[in-house]
Amino acid sequence: MNQTNLVGRLVREIEVKEVGEGKIVLNNTLAVKRNFKSEQGQQADFIPIVAWGQVAKLLQIYCEKGDLVGLTGRIQSRSYLSKEEETIFVIELLVDEVDFLQGKRSTTSASSSFKESKQNTSY
Repeated sequence: MNQTNLVGRLVREIEVKEVGEGKIVLNNTLAVKRNFKSEQGQQADFIPIVAWGQVAKLLQIYCEKGDLVGLTGRIQSRSYLSKEEETIFVIELLVDEVDFLQGKRSTTSASSSFKESKQNTSY
């Protein structure tokens, strides 16, 4: 079973791109705190995330850089050839569900969530 739940903060401003006929995609990074602090302070992992369709649209409408979100999805690995002809390997979270936990725009935590219908979200 490939299912992952992460809670973290969005690292960049939200941008969606249209790909193909009517399909939209969002690429961003989620900063997830580690359970410990080092001498340098709080540690975090930076996880690439990809959202398609309605999930991407909801993130675009309701979120901005720095917002705390809970994401549920599956880990996906892929590779591609760079301009320098090097093979680049990528591991990312393909988002199926989002929980809006805390945003800069409101002072209260939101309890809203959205689960994308079982539609094809592959590349």
